[in-house]
Amino acid sequence: MRVMPKGQRVKLKRDVSSERVLEVAARLFREKGYLATSVREIAAAANMKSGSLYYHYPSKEALLDAVMTLAITTLIEDVRHSLDAASPRGGYRARLAGAVATHLRVIHEHVDLVIASRQSLNLLPEPERARHLKLRSDYARLWRDLIESGKASGEVRPDIDVVLVEMFILGALNWTSEWLDPRRMSFERLGETLMALVLDGMGPESPTAPARQVAGATEVAPI
Repeated sequence: MRVMPKGQRVKLKRDVSSERVLEVAARLFREKGYLATSVREIAAAANMKSGSLYYHYPSKEALLDAVMTLAITTLIEDVRHSLDAASPRGGYRARLAGAVATHLRVIHEHVDLVIASRQSLNLLPEPERARHLKLRSDYARLWRDLIESGKASGEVRPDIDVVLVEMFILGALNWTSEWLDPRRMSFERLGETLMALVLDGMGPESPTAPARQVAGATEVAPI
């Protein structure tokens, strides 16, 4: 019998079915655009009747909200689990490597969800949009706390702008959804390469000039 990792929830049949519907909706939102996609098209692609879909999601806006919620909560839960499960002996670098590989895995396993979410934030009505901005801010905080822990351990320069580094890392990771073929390069290998650039730089010596605060830097994770 397979033992689930601590903190990982077993998906029930209804959870899997709901996730399948959301993946289908996200694929159509990504391919056709949210505004050009009808609930009837989503229901047909999911092998459902429109009435059955409306029973679970009373409007297309509610369906988009659910798609975006699944995208961000999966990232939050999986990256948090990776950080909690990391061995203290591995230090900051190992925790960062785990978080990077986990983020890459999630966005490539759920690429339609992530891209549809990225494209559609401003189409959500209030207060749903505000709630999603809060979730993105919560996710950004996970990464900023991780970088701050590197400062505290002396493995990250004390003058580093945490917000700038967090935005750079997540922006670089998210852009891989447009070009990375996981069959040719593993998430771990890509993560190690990106992490080496962030932690060690490209030159033989680490730069000494302090990073300046970026004016107008967003407080929301760029996902």
